[in-house]
Amino acid sequence: MYALAQAMRAIRANWVASVSTITTMTLSLTMLAALSLASANLSQVLANLQGELEVAVYLAPEANDEQLIATIRAWPEVDAVQYVRSDQALADLVADLPALSRAASFVENPLPDTLHVRLIDPSLTQTVRFRLEQLPGVDEVDDASQAVDTFLAVYDALRVGGSILVVVLLSAALFAIVNSIRAAITGRRDEIDVMRLVGATRSFIRAPFLWEGVLLGVISATISLGLVIPGYQFGVARLSEQFTFVPFVRDPAVLGWIAGALAALAVLVGFVGSAIGLSQFLRERR
Repeated sequence: MYALAQAMRAIRANWVASVSTITTMTLSLTMLAALSLASANLSQVLANLQGELEVAVYLAPEANDEQLIATIRAWPEVDAVQYVRSDQALADLVADLPALSRAASFVENPLPDTLHVRLIDPSLTQTVRFRLEQLPGVDEVDDASQAVDTFLAVYDALRVGGSILVVVLLSAALFAIVNSIRAAITGRRDEIDVMRLVGATRSFIRAPFLWEGVLLGVISATISLGLVIPGYQFGVARLSEQFTFVPFVRDPAVLGWIAGALAALAVLVGFVGSAIGLSQFLRERR
């Protein structure tokens, strides 16, 4: 309790350095939280995209439909196979585009019978596609793997760029903590010397400064989360009305995990920054 009280007193006494540190950490944590939420949403979009990825197999008129379906369903990579007759495919197309209904009544159905193949692992799409193309009675094979690969490339680029930005932001927050602790130590230099003379232990001297770093981290995390989480929920509520097809992350467990991880990281940065500042001071005073 003594160490905690001293830490709070030091924050009030050095309020200029404390406010500067809290501001820097809050901005860093806010951007980090925004990146985490963006990454979580991109991951969910990617998971949904991969889960809905199907391979369309267009059959030739002479194809043995039942034999092909039995053969493909027996493959270990295949999760499900849906057979769509050409007349059903045309009916679905006319239902989606009513303007084609009149034209469809005058021409012969140009659509082939189709198999929609869903895979257990979407990364095997190219391998399965090659095997499908070798089957007798298969006219053409189509898949959306190229779109998924493009999305994955963009996602990986954003993840790498985000990781670099996170390192920069955390370094800035750590630097701010170190400077704040050094300022606090400088202001209490004489008091520390007196405590050493009367036999105070190193841990007794260190504790208030370590607590100060932790408190600065907690305050910064509280402000950051108080801005980000309500702002994110408000933004998702508005955007979901316009983009109903986007699976925004709303699970309280996911949001709670991000908030908890951010708070723990803020405490860790505060503690490590305080320890670095103290170690530098102690080396200078030897």
